[in-house]
Amino acid sequence: MFPSAPITIPSPHDLLFAVGEQVNALTGLALCLICFWNRLSNPRRTCGVMMGVATIWFLCCGIVCATFRLPTQALVVPTALIVVFTLQRLTGLTLAKTMFACASAAYAVAIIFYLSLVFDVAVLRWQANDLRVGWPGLISQLLMDTLMPFLMWYPLRVVIPHMLSSGMIGNRFWNLVWLLPFVSTAVVTWCFPINTTILLNGRMLEVAFIISIVYSCFMVMSYALLWLLVRQTEQLIVATEHEHELTMQTMQLSHMNDRIREARQVRHNLRQHIQTLQVLADADDKAGLKNYLSQMSDHEFMASGNPMQYCEHTALNAVLVYYCDRARQLGVVPDVKAAVPADIGLNNADLCSIVGNLMENAVEALQSQESGERMLKARIRLDEGHPRTMFIAVDNSYGNRIVRKGDRFLSTKHDGEGLGTASICTIAKRNHGTAHFEHNDGVFQASVMVSAG
Repeated sequence: MFPSAPITIPSPHDLLFAVGEQVNALTGLALCLICFWNRLSNPRRTCGVMMGVATIWFLCCGIVCATFRLPTQALVVPTALIVVFTLQRLTGLTLAKTMFACASAAYAVAIIFYLSLVFDVAVLRWQANDLRVGWPGLISQLLMDTLMPFLMWYPLRVVIPHMLSSGMIGNRFWNLVWLLPFVSTAVVTWCFPINTTILLNGRMLEVAFIISIVYSCFMVMSYALLWLLVRQTEQLIVATEHEHELTMQTMQLSHMNDRIREARQVRHNLRQHIQTLQVLADADDKAGLKNYLSQMSDHEFMASGNPMQYCEHTALNAVLVYYCDRARQLGVVPDVKAAVPADIGLNNADLCSIVGNLMENAVEALQSQESGERMLKARIRLDEGHPRTMFIAVDNSYGNRIVRKGDRFLSTKHDGEGLGTASICTIAKRNHGTAHFEHNDGVFQASVMVSAG
């Protein structure tokens, strides 16, 4: 693949250029570590160790390249593969996501190296070396290597990490999009002209420089479009979830108003009931008295199975009343216990979204269950420790087949991931908590833990 040459003792001049070129690869590693900083368990120590080891490694690579007269890519490419798999293990990301970030950094250093070669030929003309850069190219390379972390700070620290951590983007997207920086890096490395004879032929030098700049602008625009696509997708999903929450809140409030209206009607008629009971008692009509009391006890509002108060938290109580009544309409007696005070440190909208999505999924699962015993059990409590923590657990039976892809559950109503479980995970993560879902023996178990201040 690479031209063979006899082993020679490199001169200090050649050794300096060979080692200097390896700084370009070291910059690529630095860009990767900037991108993955927040995903490393101990970023300062991990980055320090990796940069120290990489410095020694690339120094040795420079010596080997100078001794065997090998181009820089001969050792940089296999080293890049080692870096990718190491970072994947350290960050816990999928290979596609890791490749996207690493290939993005690789493109940056590849275009720097190519521009330094072009600049070297532009200054040295026929004295330029096809194997590696001279003084003009090395100086320009070191200058661009120094500036690149600052120029790419925002994309590496904000844009790409946000895209990698977004729960709204499926793995199918990443399985394709990583090819953009990977193929672009390969094109710059192996397809752009680097031979001095070719570059000095006609206006090829100017063409090579223009192509490099235009291609880099294309890459910047591509990343900007990807970022815009991700943000638009997230905003659309958030708007959809918000609309869904508003619809559910409207239904819950309407349901609570119906229950309150019914309670007022019962209280309004209480005097008439008492008078009727008094008349029956005065007439010693025990049969009529028993019959009337039986009719009153059978009234929907008087039934003990239809409580209107599950907890002191007003908004959460409205959610529980609504979904428990929906479960009863399906013939299921819900087992719900909630110990939540009126004032908590958790945002009411987040709490109601979590519980509402869990209960809605549970009721819909019960509705689709055609055979077997149906059950719904919910436990919600606030732990007054330090910090205060909200524990939410909802178990329900189900009938449909549950499809799980990795750590995500696919929706039974549409293609792709279920918005309910995705929303729960997003809210839990935002509130420094976790969400866990399991299904065993026909029972779906959901447990959520979030910080409450």
